[in-house]
Amino acid sequence: MLIKAKPIIDAIEHVIEKYKLKNTDFKILFPAPTEEEFTQKHAYSFSKQQHLIFICGRYEGIDYRFEKYIIDKYPSAFQKLSLGKFILLWGEVASMTMIEAITRLIPEVIKESESRIDESYNLKNWLKNIEPPQYTRPESVYGYKVPPVLLTGNQKEIQKRKQQKEK
Repeated sequence: MLIKAKPIIDAIEHVIEKYKLKNTDFKILFPAPTEEEFTQKHAYSFSKQQHLIFICGRYEGIDYRFEKYIIDKYPSAFQKLSLGKFILLWGEVASMTMIEAITRLIPEVIKESESRIDESYNLKNWLKNIEPPQYTRPESVYGYKVPPVLLTGNQKEIQKRKQQKEK
């Protein structure tokens, strides 16, 4: 089963008309199997966008004429992205994943703005860093201990430790 093209096209056109959106004001994101995978870099880019319209497929997808129409009418607005090389039942889960990744990058969504900078896949480190392991109390859990340097309070040594990979 496929979702018909016309109702999807009509819904998108209705939103664009209702909110008087110009081509540069919005992106139409279609999570679906495709070569281009959604990344943190996409999330950063979309977090600066004024409006995002998500299209959620079901069943076997959407009649391809929907894509052709949107690409022809809004070529710079349409983007089809995959979450990875696997299949989901519905597009809502993929859309929610993208929405969360995008939303958390909007200023003031997360109170501590520094937490968006010093994290895995940030632009500051060209999306190549992975956060170091993090620990809580107690100091020992089933014989696994917090690395001693993290208990010293020596911020210089703690920073150095964070830059090293956990072994």
